[in-house]
Amino acid sequence: MTKIPLRLFFSAVLIFISIQSIAQPDLKTTLESKQKNTKEVKVIEPKISLWYLDGYGAFQDSTYLDTLQDYVHIFNPVYKKALTATYLGNYGTPAEDNNFFNRNFQTSYFFAQSRDAYILSPGELKYFNTRTPYTRLDYTQSENKSKNNETRFNVIHSHNINPWWNFTFRVDLGKSDGQYLYQASRNNAVALYSSYIKDNWKIHAGFITNSIRNKENGGLTSDSLLQEGTDPQYWNVNLNSSETKLSNNYYFTNTEYRFGKFIDTGESQEKRFRPIMGILHSFEMSANSHEFRDKESDTDDFFENTYYPDSYTKDSIRFKQISNTFQLKQYENAEKKYSFGKRAFIGFEIDKGSMPGLQPNDSTHVRMDIKYANTFIGGGIYRETGRFWNWNFNGKLYTTGQNAGQSELAGMIYKPLPFNFDTLASISFTGSIENRVPDYFQETFYSNHYRWDQNLGTEQRMTAGGIFRLPNRKLEIGAKYAIINNFIYNDTLGIPNQTSNELLILSAYLDKDFNYRNLHLRTRILWQKASDERYIHLPGWSAFVSGYFQFTISKVMLAQIGSDVRYNSSYYADAYAPSTGLFYLQNEKKYGDYPYIDVYASLRLKRTRVFFKYMNIGTNFLDGVYMNSPNYPMNRSTFRLGVSWAFYD
Repeated sequence: MTKIPLRLFFSAVLIFISIQSIAQPDLKTTLESKQKNTKEVKVIEPKISLWYLDGYGAFQDSTYLDTLQDYVHIFNPVYKKALTATYLGNYGTPAEDNNFFNRNFQTSYFFAQSRDAYILSPGELKYFNTRTPYTRLDYTQSENKSKNNETRFNVIHSHNINPWWNFTFRVDLGKSDGQYLYQASRNNAVALYSSYIKDNWKIHAGFITNSIRNKENGGLTSDSLLQEGTDPQYWNVNLNSSETKLSNNYYFTNTEYRFGKFIDTGESQEKRFRPIMGILHSFEMSANSHEFRDKESDTDDFFENTYYPDSYTKDSIRFKQISNTFQLKQYENAEKKYSFGKRAFIGFEIDKGSMPGLQPNDSTHVRMDIKYANTFIGGGIYRETGRFWNWNFNGKLYTTGQNAGQSELAGMIYKPLPFNFDTLASISFTGSIENRVPDYFQETFYSNHYRWDQNLGTEQRMTAGGIFRLPNRKLEIGAKYAIINNFIYNDTLGIPNQTSNELLILSAYLDKDFNYRNLHLRTRILWQKASDERYIHLPGWSAFVSGYFQFTISKVMLAQIGSDVRYNSSYYADAYAPSTGLFYLQNEKKYGDYPYIDVYASLRLKRTRVFFKYMNIGTNFLDGVYMNSPNYPMNRSTFRLGVSWAFYD
């Protein structure tokens, strides 16, 4: 089982306890100082503000605290982001979003991208500002604690030391033994981070550590085992003693000093600080350690190539990236109709690492060092406070280093468009033009079972899309397309390759809620088409349909009883390579055309939410191959229980 280093864990806990011990007195002192002349102590109503950071800290995008009961039963990180997915089936195992336009990864490490859904990164952190301490405990348990066990336990605690300084502590723990042989997974993440926003200063900083460990069974020896009716514990798998271990650490800061002035709010004697200019610095270091262990004596029937002697049992890859970005920002003036913001930045990246070398020497081998640097510049203009429309245009160009010549121009236009008595209706358009230099590992890689030395060209990609929203009607319609030259893909050998043909990808989707009294039905449908299926395989149709009946018990408890169905049409789903963690093309067998049906009941009483879920019940009465990737079956029908508690004081 993968464990968090004790020293790191206890250090984080001590920091958390220390902050907790001083936070409440400081809040009390602040409150008492404002109430010197009052005899009654006011009750502090909980209020929580949340936001993300984007644009190297230039943008603070507001979000909301999820207190709704809807979809609390969808706990798997893969399906929180994906409509349908190419997935190995067990919680914590690799997955690939079947929506081509959602394949944007938070991690920059190439071989970790199939596990991106489980990796906590700085870009995914929600920053808090709270009047009272906020804590949420989130627990999920499988039906059997001793056999095929699956447990997930997440904790987040956030509180303010004073009205402008916040600390947040987050722990995500997950493990699953799996229903099939040698399929266990462990994934842990710990984050401690802070924000300070007051007048001239905006500071965000913290660290994150991720640890993922997967037993690699190589899938079933034959898909036909699903139809034999025997107990899954007797189904043969391709590998019995191979595993992947991936660890990742982030250290990051975003600091901004703002020049501005204080203006009257008009509601009280207090003045509000309005920023005019800002100087920003963003620092991030990510360190990745990736190991694939293969202790089996004979895997020639599974791996097509074995380059090192039998004494070699572990591929080890190290990859570290350090980036510094300096930025100047001019704020827009919301009081002026034609005002807009501007920013310009320059950044430096240093990438270091190592991997197995080309020539082994009996029990040892020569490692290959990786070292390169990049310099980039960029800027943008934006309008975020306009009544009639908002927009954001930005660009970035790598000027020197490994990625020299890589560039991106991207834009977004958002326009409120009242329609059919819906005053919140809107339409938005997005687009980008990119020149993507291949990742270092897409061109060069050496290991025991895979090696390549490719000379790939720059991928040229143009994308555009539009979304029409009717919030009052709970309707969203969107479409996107991409034109790609020199598309880089993983071929049928599992090796990065490139086509010189032009590739066109189209997609359209519909997201609509239908409500009639206590009945609720949400339908999400996605259609996709690629102009040349030799280089990319996508399901033509994907759908998620969720229906539930909502009612109240004893006037205090909100209850839902419903069912979810996920479905995608038949297509040549990508295969998975255990030793690299990559998904790659296969043209031998189609998968899909099988509905994954879950039934559930959920309850909410004040700040406590509970769900009971029976997953993939179709395996009890439906014929078909319940696989999303060759030889990797989804879990058979199984039960889950989940509880979530929230505390605001």
